[in-house]
Amino acid sequence: MHNLVAGCDEAGRGPLVGDMFVAVVVLPRRAEALLANAGVRDSKKLSPAERRRVLSSIISISTAMAVGRVPPKLIDRENINKLYVDTLCRLLRSLSRRGVRPEVIYVDAAGPEYRLASKLASCIDHSAKIVAEHRADEKYIPVAAASILAKVLRDEHIELLKKVYGDLGSGYPSDPRTRNWLKRYYEEHGELPPIVRRSWSTIKKVLGIEPTRKGRNILSYLR
Repeated sequence: MHNLVAGCDEAGRGPLVGDMFVAVVVLPRRAEALLANAGVRDSKKLSPAERRRVLSSIISISTAMAVGRVPPKLIDRENINKLYVDTLCRLLRSLSRRGVRPEVIYVDAAGPEYRLASKLASCIDHSAKIVAEHRADEKYIPVAAASILAKVLRDEHIELLKKVYGDLGSGYPSDPRTRNWLKRYYEEHGELPPIVRRSWSTIKKVLGIEPTRKGRNILSYLR
């Protein structure tokens, strides 16, 4: 497949609660203008309803998509930037095995841009130009499309968790509802729920207990 471009982004890097979702969206180059006209832009600038609406356009126009999930227990074991990169490598290799090999891969950077670009270039099995930049979701339509896909899935994930664990708010450490929910849960159950990232400093700030320390020399489960 020729003249394909890919956008890569994540949703859920910073929250205390739930999984991080990593998405790759592959498009024909000519589709970028169509998606821009359909309202695709950085997911943070769209309401939940707007994200769901434009996602239908992304699905109908895209050549391929791939999504990975990283649960709290893995985030507590390894550096989250490494998990992001490893997940992208896995997704891009999976697309390549299906014959989807974009010529340009745009990535919303986590950590040093040059390091991310070098890592992705070394892990994919085909030649491609890697463009890794911070705030790429504001600059490139393919990355904006990936950010929307990841964010919609992340939002749905949080809504499902609420049905099981109650109103946990947005899941972000700065959200008073999330902090109050965590405190109530711990008081009632005497332990942390499995959906919480135990290595986040919020654990100590809210509950007064030491957060889990990330292990060293642990091989990534995504390799």
